[in-house]
Amino acid sequence: MGLSKDEWVESKLFQMTLEEKAMMLSGVDVWRTYPVKRLGIPQLKTTDGPIGIRGGTMVDGTTAAMAPSAVSMAATFDVDLIAELGHMLATEVRDKQSDILLAPTVCLHRSPLGGRNFESLSGDDPYLGGKLAASYINAVQSHGIATTIKHFAANDQETRRFVVDQWMTERCLREMHLVPFQIAIREAQPWCVMASYSKINGVYASNNKKLLTGILREEWGFDGVVMSDWFGVNSIVPSVEAGMDLEMPGPPRKRGKNLVDAVTKGYMEEKSLDVNVRRMLELIYKTGKHKIPDWEEGKEVAIDRPEHREFLRRAAADGIVLLKNDDNLLPLDTRLKTAKSVAFIGPNSNESVAAGGGSASLNPHYRQRPYTQFRLRASTEYPHLEIHHAPGCLTHKFIPLFPPTCVSPITGKHGMYMEWFPNTTHTGPSIHSAHRTSTLLSCYDNLPTASFPPGQRYSYRAIGLLTPETTGNHTFSMGSCGPGRMLLDGKEIINLMGRTKDSPRSEMFMAYASPEVRITVPMEKGNTYTVVVEGISRELDPIPVHYTAELYRDEVMDGSRVGFMEEVTRDLMAEAVDLAKKVDVVVLVVGKNIEWESESYDMQSMDLPGEQDRLISEVLKVNRNVVVVNQSGTPISMPWVDEAKAIIQAWYQGQELGNSLTDILLGHVSPSGKLPVTFPQHLSHTPCFHTFPGEHDRTIYGEGIFLGYRHYDISEIPPLFPFGHGLSYTRFAYSDLTLSNSVFPEPEPEDEGEGEDYWDGNGDTAHIDVSVSITNTGPRPGKETVQFYISPLSPSSGIRRPIRELKAFTKLSLLPGETKLAQARLDKHSFGYYDEKVGCWVVPPGARFAVVAAASSRDLRCRGEVGVRRGMRWVV
Repeated sequence: MGLSKDEWVESKLFQMTLEEKAMMLSGVDVWRTYPVKRLGIPQLKTTDGPIGIRGGTMVDGTTAAMAPSAVSMAATFDVDLIAELGHMLATEVRDKQSDILLAPTVCLHRSPLGGRNFESLSGDDPYLGGKLAASYINAVQSHGIATTIKHFAANDQETRRFVVDQWMTERCLREMHLVPFQIAIREAQPWCVMASYSKINGVYASNNKKLLTGILREEWGFDGVVMSDWFGVNSIVPSVEAGMDLEMPGPPRKRGKNLVDAVTKGYMEEKSLDVNVRRMLELIYKTGKHKIPDWEEGKEVAIDRPEHREFLRRAAADGIVLLKNDDNLLPLDTRLKTAKSVAFIGPNSNESVAAGGGSASLNPHYRQRPYTQFRLRASTEYPHLEIHHAPGCLTHKFIPLFPPTCVSPITGKHGMYMEWFPNTTHTGPSIHSAHRTSTLLSCYDNLPTASFPPGQRYSYRAIGLLTPETTGNHTFSMGSCGPGRMLLDGKEIINLMGRTKDSPRSEMFMAYASPEVRITVPMEKGNTYTVVVEGISRELDPIPVHYTAELYRDEVMDGSRVGFMEEVTRDLMAEAVDLAKKVDVVVLVVGKNIEWESESYDMQSMDLPGEQDRLISEVLKVNRNVVVVNQSGTPISMPWVDEAKAIIQAWYQGQELGNSLTDILLGHVSPSGKLPVTFPQHLSHTPCFHTFPGEHDRTIYGEGIFLGYRHYDISEIPPLFPFGHGLSYTRFAYSDLTLSNSVFPEPEPEDEGEGEDYWDGNGDTAHIDVSVSITNTGPRPGKETVQFYISPLSPSSGIRRPIRELKAFTKLSLLPGETKLAQARLDKHSFGYYDEKVGCWVVPPGARFAVVAAASSRDLRCRGEVGVRRGMRWVV
């Protein structure tokens, strides 16, 4: 028999030197932890999620299965489907030779402008996010792979994310922003937690002992590893003593030698390091890597599995939400039997808008486009049908990356040939080279560590051969993290060589690059031009050596983003409107994309980018049979909502976006998605309109617990579309709500003391079962998500509570005429609130609650009541 976990961990810890302990609390490179080879302690490899497994590179890495965005997965309200996603991702983690999945994300959507909302499973509601995350975590970790729930806590804005101070009441923190993490830890126990960048009530999350030790470990019993977000450690000693185990990425910036110095100079004791190192060793044991200490990391592989394709198509379709369907315009199957023509119009109609931007994006096995996939399917099912396309308008925030008409002079393949030099002058022999398909020329994690030690500046050059397809005044663009320039046939056309670390930045390159510079150049169709991009790595900020104050951030994101677009001389909107006049049905695909919704910056407006709103309005004037399909990870304003007959919220659907949308449009799948986030009529209606994203690096959570649908309910503001809303191609009737007890069960008097107003609910598993009959009364098979809300009917000692809160949900699949029972379990967490005065969760004595079965937060169907005789108090 091998050593037990405790025996293995303690034996390794006992043999480690101070230097080895210090190094083990930081990564060794962008993705990997520090190995101690002499003791047979292997490294662990992390990889980004949450919708796919990227592997060891940020750009141009091996391909991977790309699932729908997390907000789309949340819209399924389906814990079983989320578990399937987890099992699929675990397979891909192994393909990428990794051990730790940096997912799931569960922070709430505080504002519809949040740049990273599309990454989160929670939407408006902490209960929804927590339950889905628990299913995700349990599935992934059943394969011996660690998950990393993130970002702890309240990482709900990107504006000034490294320094913003988020101020909120204890009740707001406890009832809203911690609940998804608390549920996931209670029901799934993730092996890792990732801390957020920001400050919470004046203290950085990475230094926040109350959060990381007091709440997470001591109250909730979390026994895993807490790691930083990348470059998110803000101190040396305080972060260790707060419970931050692992600084990422490596090599060490705040830790390493600094921790050795901190111990030897008396700033901290070595036993403080032992606590963190022990947890790192325990993580290695949990993953099973301790069994193979001489493990050599294998080569990443990309396997396009048929079963993954099938799952991703099904998952994508189940997340699509039918918001409106007047006159039963959808599905199109019956209408297309007599229709002669269909037009796909809109800037996203023939583009692969598969995901939002930032660390959640990856290189999928394949890409689909709505128009292309619909035409492919319809050509066999409706051979008489004419199918047309028109973009209608452009929505580029930046000039697009170089198209396939640019190829490497070495390989002849789409992209550029890139070389790196160990100096800032582009001279001498290069010491690294690579083919780059994307002209997002990232240097972040593509350099061999041995050739480019930390702090050493370098230069790079990329070369491509560009052959335009038209003659005209074509546009080049460039943004660079450090100094850079672009040459065309040897002539400099863009110069950014004067950039320093203090130069202005834009939203490009995850907010590290310069503002985009554009230049128009006359070019001839068919001629081949040589494009050269040269850059120099950025000048880095110094790291002061001290142990208690905050440290300067050492930002290492480097590279250039270069774009090219041929001149557009046509009137795109006039073409689209003219086409809309001539066809029987229009599918208008609009929305945002990787440039508009991304990590590193928040959005400025709920409006669709560019002239899309005008395009929709103009098309609706000339054709009434219009299906508006919106692709975004957040709510948008809809000034045309009353005129549009059918509206679909399609989110970002990953690599199967074309097939899944076609399945919904043609009626092969009845839509079953429900909104996990409220769609407001106006941005000014949102709960944090006056305080997001804050002023002077400080934001006040003035909405408190009244986030999302809670705010719209108590403020009596009608939403555009409520939380939980989603139509189907069939109909569902609710009846006969039943509760297993009308009074919440409590301990026998002899156990708790007869006559006391409260009993201790810690560890208690008492519950009430609720059920309701659901009948499919329509003509098609379909799925219905039954939502169970709790509404307080009696005052709670002067505490203001939401009108209703989601406390359970279940999804049923029903054939026409079929009836099934939707069942759920309600426990003490379903009825309590956090009382700051007594510092625990409370249900007051004599409280009464309505239990409501609903199709959305505003579509309430059946109701029952339950009471509490004696009150309850508990901590966890």
